[in-house]
Amino acid sequence: MKQSTEEKHFLNLAGEYGVCSELAKRGVHSSLTYGKQKAADIIITDVDKDNKKAYVVEVKTSKTKRIVTGFFQKYHTPTTTPRPDFWVLVHINPETLLSDFYVLTHEEMAKEQMIRNKVTEWRKIDGVCNIELPQLEKYINKWETIKNLI
Repeated sequence: MKQSTEEKHFLNLAGEYGVCSELAKRGVHSSLTYGKQKAADIIITDVDKDNKKAYVVEVKTSKTKRIVTGFFQKYHTPTTTPRPDFWVLVHINPETLLSDFYVLTHEEMAKEQMIRNKVTEWRKIDGVCNIELPQLEKYINKWETIKNLI
């Protein structure tokens, strides 16, 4: 059954708020961004006495084991900017409403998307990229990916 625009909206919000919640549990300052034309889903801020840093997180959420990423449709080359620093793919179990979080760097996401698309070099792919969550099991709840890099 096809999801309505409103159902997709709430599914996406649930994923984004879930990611912010998980980051807060780990002492990471993050904020949701709002709007239809936003360049980032979540901004992580890291401020110490000497410098300020911000990181971009792309969040994709699904109730199925396949998540549409649109990766190579948006990032045509390894240097395409702007690009996120991190990806968090969220699977919400449709029966229990519990979430699994798959945490990757942008480079890890590129590598996994290449495997999924059966390509060996970075290039634009026809259609819309998606990825199967069983392929990403090694990234489940790998929050240290973010903690260690910020």
